[in-house]
Amino acid sequence: MDCVSGIPAIRNLALTLAGAGESLLRLERRVGCAASAAGFALELRQRKDYEVLGLTIADTPALLHEGQVIFRGLPRTEEIESWLKSL
Repeated sequence: MDCVSGIPAIRNLALTLAGAGESLLRLERRVGCAASAAGFALELRQRKDYEVLGLTIADTPALLHEGQVIFRGLPRTEEIESWLKSL
């Protein structure tokens, strides 16, 4: 699935992705598509040392904003987009 958006990025946002493997890559893709649709330019950080963040393998992949866990697991792209639009 390709994400295409005609919306120009109007806001910058720094997010952290925590986890490893295929699920982390899938979350990264969903976050990227959601941000594009919501008009955000992202600065994504990946943390594979999720234990340091107080997370367990069961909590990953996780999306964090300003140190707070926003999503655990693989939310739908539309859920992420909705959250972004609420910022």
